[in-house]
Amino acid sequence: MTGARASRLPGRGMVRIGGPEARSFLQGLVTNNVDHADGTRLVYSALLTPQGKFLFDFFMAGDPADPAAVLLDCDGARAGELVKRLSMYKLRAKVEIEDRSASFAVIAFWNEDGSPMAEGPGLPDPRNPQMGRRAITSANDAEAVIKTSKATEVPAEAWRRHRISLGIGDAAEDFEPDRTFPLEVNFAELNGIDFHKGCFVGQEVTSRTKRRGSVRKRLLPVHVEGDMPAAGTPVKGGVREVGTIHSTDAESERALALLRLDLISGAVLEAGQAEIRPEIPGWLEASVEGMEGSGDGE
Repeated sequence: MTGARASRLPGRGMVRIGGPEARSFLQGLVTNNVDHADGTRLVYSALLTPQGKFLFDFFMAGDPADPAAVLLDCDGARAGELVKRLSMYKLRAKVEIEDRSASFAVIAFWNEDGSPMAEGPGLPDPRNPQMGRRAITSANDAEAVIKTSKATEVPAEAWRRHRISLGIGDAAEDFEPDRTFPLEVNFAELNGIDFHKGCFVGQEVTSRTKRRGSVRKRLLPVHVEGDMPAAGTPVKGGVREVGTIHSTDAESERALALLRLDLISGAVLEAGQAEIRPEIPGWLEASVEGMEGSGDGE
């Protein structure tokens, strides 16, 4: 693993869904196919509101101790909220929903040059090959997993910088619960939605928006020239507000911003005292092309 990097992700939590109906319970709720979380791959997914707005995202993984159970690698600060929300849907289902954050650790592995990582600990990050791999391990084994991998351990900020460089959002910084629509933050392009799996909460709105191609906003990476604006700073094109800054990284002079596609073409964009320039990543180009004049959408 020459040039490989590893970061422990202390901000991650773990929710375990167990019981004989664990998988069928989740299958009717979340945006992706639970059956694919079979121990050989991770599945990126989300729980939405009935109106199709984002609530939680997570990586679904098989539990090595119980093939019927599912582990949800989620935002640790909101793991308790996720447990409560899932419990609202439990009714009489034979499932057990537990916050197991203290027992698990999540480690990200990636190649310094951004090339895909075919081998290594854990499983491939399903969002994008350049994101490398994620290992879910017991909290006590995290150090041993990193040492065995021979990857160079670096702070979690290095992983965050890698993510921003690829233009990939993180729920803790870039998605607003009960406000953000998943297609605005590129969930389909990041393999977070299976439109053929059957019903999930918020499916009708999400599928209709996808079918109409009516996504007016997109989370995009931007190059920042000038003082790095704080997260939440409005982006303006002339006198009009066209978006909002989210994740920022002063060292690389890059940020992620949610922008109105129909208002940014040809405009000089400013955020605070800085000028920003959108840079559409290759993995997103086909989806954004031609959408600047799209309809009412969200």
